[in-house]
Amino acid sequence: MRNCLLVLGLAALLAAGCGSTDTASEQVTTVTTVVTTTATTPVSPAPMALTVFKVDNGLLRPEVVHVPRTTAVAAAALGALGLGDAGVTIADGTAKVTLGDASQDQQAEIVYTLTQFSTIRQVDVGGRSGLSRDDFRRYVPAILIETPAAGDRVPSRFHVSGTASVFEATLVVQLVRDGKVIAKQTVTASEGAPGRGTFDTTLHATPGDAAVAAFSPSAADGSPQHEVDVAVTVTG
Repeated sequence: MRNCLLVLGLAALLAAGCGSTDTASEQVTTVTTVVTTTATTPVSPAPMALTVFKVDNGLLRPEVVHVPRTTAVAAAALGALGLGDAGVTIADGTAKVTLGDASQDQQAEIVYTLTQFSTIRQVDVGGRSGLSRDDFRRYVPAILIETPAAGDRVPSRFHVSGTASVFEATLVVQLVRDGKVIAKQTVTASEGAPGRGTFDTTLHATPGDAAVAAFSPSAADGSPQHEVDVAVTVTG
């Protein structure tokens, strides 16, 4: 009888164990994933600086303009001259500009502006072919500063270069700030008047606005002759 009760007790315990529930195994873990979306605003490329030549009082003057960055630099230069409707193609060193009614002044501006690029040696425009800078000498002042151009930003040490047709090929290049000369160089061009030579020199200055001035000193008293001035900003 005792054995029967023992067996029944064990059976009851086994039944209770089989019916028990492990509450830990029934816990459900919920994982929440948060996705952060960052809106990006397209950044326009920085504009690029171009030098263009414009006729002012019958003479060509270089100046810096800023245009949207592009690989079509010649077309951008024409647009900066106010000739955005003019088309241009370049092949074998010749730029063909579709602007049939271009005036003499416009032709001079176009030729000087486009031939600053190494890929262009001559220009066809206004019904004329093979135009070069030599065809527009009457537009060129005795001293022409080509680098830097008006409005340019330059480092503390920078080159000044251009062409000149002056007595004994001698000219003075200086940097003026607030009426005071802060840098000065005497330069000899590659050729003197009546020919036209090139010149190149280096100036150095602290940051700030200034003007690059170039002139031919008078043989009589050294006073400035044929002076030209180009406003620049020295950035340091």
